[in-house]
Amino acid sequence: MSVLRELAARIRARRWTIAAAALAVFAAYQVSILVVLVTGLGGAPNYVRAHAAWENARRIVRLTPSALDTAVLIAREPLVEYGRLHPAFGVAVWSFELTWSGLLFFVSFSALVGVYLGIGGHAGRWGTVSSLGGAGAVGLLGASVSSLTHCGLGSFGVLLAISGISAATIQWFARLEPVLIPAGYALIVLAILTRARRPALVPAMAGA
Repeated sequence: MSVLRELAARIRARRWTIAAAALAVFAAYQVSILVVLVTGLGGAPNYVRAHAAWENARRIVRLTPSALDTAVLIAREPLVEYGRLHPAFGVAVWSFELTWSGLLFFVSFSALVGVYLGIGGHAGRWGTVSSLGGAGAVGLLGASVSSLTHCGLGSFGVLLAISGISAATIQWFARLEPVLIPAGYALIVLAILTRARRPALVPAMAGA
């Protein structure tokens, strides 16, 4: 419990630093996704579409009797979509949809990394490794909780296909998504707790 109290105290003391770090991570992640899509899937986006998210969510709640089905359907509802339309045929060459579940992922991911970066303290070897491992696993698979469409491949499949990995390997890796994403979150939380155990960095006092 002392670690949690120390973590809470650091979060209160450095809340603006943590918020700035979280916003920077969120922005950097969105830019990274856009760069991957533009360079790997062929051309810059030429359309953006905002969906009627609130109206769609209310309709789902009203028409779906099961609470579980309601949650699943709302999680898949897109908020914003952007992509590239074929100039001659008008069909999507590629598209990216930010869904409610995608937004939840990006916000939670950015908040956790922001806490890790903002609380201060020596990272240490294990703290650094766990942070990078968690950020890498969750960051790579982040688009899998949104919707990325290109030639029928899923989001993770697109990222691997851009890297030149075979379709058979893509299908094998896709089965690991439900395990790798929670593992990534767990590693980031472990990195935060590890760093919270270490004393906060303080500026060196000038000599007399």
